[in-house]
Amino acid sequence: MTEGAWLLKAPAYDGGVCSEQDFNIGYGKSIQEDTQTSRMQLVANTNAAEYLAYLEKLEKAGYVKIFENEINGNLYAQFLAEDGTLYVYYVRNFGEVRVIEDRVSTPIDLFGYALPDGEGEDTTVIYQYGMMYLSGKMQPEAFVRRHQAGGMFYIIRLADRRLILIDGGWMSQSTEKSVPEALKFLYEVSGTPEGEKIKVAAVIITHPHGDHKQFVHDLIKNHSDCLDIERFCYNIASFNLIEGHNPTYPDFGALLCEKYPEALFLKPHTGQSFMLGDMKIDVLFTHEDVVTADKAVLAIKEVNNTTVVMKFTIHGKTFMLLGDIGTQTENPDWKVREDVRVEARFLGMYRDAPGSYSALLSDMVQVAHHAVNDRMGDYYFAIRAPYVMHPGTDMAYESYHASFYYRVFHQLIAAGAEEILPGGTKTYWFEIDREGAISIGSEPLRGADDDYLEYIKSFPAFDIRQIPF
Repeated sequence: MTEGAWLLKAPAYDGGVCSEQDFNIGYGKSIQEDTQTSRMQLVANTNAAEYLAYLEKLEKAGYVKIFENEINGNLYAQFLAEDGTLYVYYVRNFGEVRVIEDRVSTPIDLFGYALPDGEGEDTTVIYQYGMMYLSGKMQPEAFVRRHQAGGMFYIIRLADRRLILIDGGWMSQSTEKSVPEALKFLYEVSGTPEGEKIKVAAVIITHPHGDHKQFVHDLIKNHSDCLDIERFCYNIASFNLIEGHNPTYPDFGALLCEKYPEALFLKPHTGQSFMLGDMKIDVLFTHEDVVTADKAVLAIKEVNNTTVVMKFTIHGKTFMLLGDIGTQTENPDWKVREDVRVEARFLGMYRDAPGSYSALLSDMVQVAHHAVNDRMGDYYFAIRAPYVMHPGTDMAYESYHASFYYRVFHQLIAAGAEEILPGGTKTYWFEIDREGAISIGSEPLRGADDDYLEYIKSFPAFDIRQIPF
């Protein structure tokens, strides 16, 4: 690559080869164009010694370190700057450093909070909220849908009974009947008395597709008087750089700013780690990791592949949130297909030995992209989770209409899956106690349309023991 000039306001990095351009890393809390104020510059052909020397240089220049982390030999640090924060991280296996001037986030040391040991409930619960998922065989006039099995809504009840809301279903799942029922569910699982506001520790969005926010969008729009939301967390790339994003996200951002102007906001970057109650959250991947080291160009067009991947740790047990990462698509700008490039970057960052990815091992995993992506075997092999949540159609193995479902289920089983829990007929949950024991629970769908309930009666439920593999 050709060495470029240092383009950021922060002190220059000494060593390595600077990218020719800096890079716009996208939006702040309001998801408006005027929040595209944060920039990133890359350095290739560098090493840990040069990275550490740069941290010393920053401190000598008056930057105050507020965060430091290490994952698999990758090094991460954040500093206070005059106009925001400076985030710097080194990826060992690629010999690259990224320097990010983040002018939109709450400083990481102020964003989270930790519940003192022993306080609160004896269990923490991860819910896969049940939704109306179709198989693709449904007649198109019966429901307004663009493709099969979209939508995803996860709810985490922390030990202090605060909730974390992750993504949300789309328009056909977010109805006048279903949204109030979901609100009742939030009241119940949080134990909030009627007339009081439900404490929501954070709303997390993995990527800007409509089927991953519309439900929570409508929940906030219609019931903000019932929700005390303390934080928002998402890293959305510039819409000028990606394709297929949902155009209503700026409206969503404006709504959040209107209803919760004082809520904290984090644009998560890889390597950041923070506590919410009794849960630790590690950011493992963002679109920033797939910016090329030569010209600082985003190597992603498909919006699903901009997903923020996170790992949650509760009482020693771990849950990997994959969003819609790994979507298969050609990218005319690259010889290597886009999903292969994303996989190579993600797994390459955490490979600690041939075939070994210790930092990714998890007890629970969310199936990526509703089981549509059928080339995820390397991800699932690296994660090796025995418990699987599948935000998609619930029907017997032989009833699925497309081969990609079979491939995904086979890949999960080959990687060690013992349970696969789909979200089309029930709300499932994993309850983790203080000793780290996991128990599984479920309840029927709430707020589903009558014709959908009739539809799902025609399919026996999914059972991993049906699979002849």
